[in-house]
Amino acid sequence: MTMDDDVLQASAARFLIDGGEEDAASVLLSCTLRVYPSGDTWFDGDETLYAVHVDVSGPRAAHDALHDENNPTGNAIRNAIKSVLPANEYIKHYTVRAEVVDIDPDWRSELLEIARGKGVHNQAVQATRARVWMNLLFRSQSEIRIAQALDRAGVFFVPNCMGRVGQPAQRMNREADFLICQNAKWGILEVDGEPFHPPSRTVQDHERDRLFRTHGVRVVEHFDANRCYQNPDEVVQEFLNILANS
Repeated sequence: MTMDDDVLQASAARFLIDGGEEDAASVLLSCTLRVYPSGDTWFDGDETLYAVHVDVSGPRAAHDALHDENNPTGNAIRNAIKSVLPANEYIKHYTVRAEVVDIDPDWRSELLEIARGKGVHNQAVQATRARVWMNLLFRSQSEIRIAQALDRAGVFFVPNCMGRVGQPAQRMNREADFLICQNAKWGILEVDGEPFHPPSRTVQDHERDRLFRTHGVRVVEHFDANRCYQNPDEVVQEFLNILANS
């Protein structure tokens, strides 16, 4: 394998975006991609081609889309990966797996509470397959990494909780990924690029941001999910700097 896994994933995501397949790119970016030699070769005339194994792991929503051979999103992602592989490589094995989650010492009791509908009430209510950290629900591992970074920074934050917003005649429920308070200043940090924040929802997300701002939350910042996963402490520090200067 001559191409770095992250470079390959970024190239495949860019291929999808350039083709107007932003939702498929969002699903791909919520996953972890590994490509390694399978050991076989194929001869095309006087050229030697090398077989590779593509392994994709991700959250349940991404897993189901990728595992279904009739799902257009899964097919688009596989085609994108194939399209950006080096010219002398071909896919022989393609596996899709659910991601393995990080656990805490009390993981069993936390998951039992979630499974029994206890312990969490209005948090991440639209998440069909939530992840648990510190008895809190998150939609993705990227969100968990941001939560852990906020914890390391000693920041007060409320993740994925539904709240009431809007004028008296038009009240509604809206949820922020992270509502954060630091030095008496309130801000919202959003993790974009997940299947739950595809580009097709940009208009709705902007309208929701405006609602939060009408209630005095002046800072609403969006960060790419892949960056949140790879560099959560950097993202949190950047957000806190923006909040401090607001």
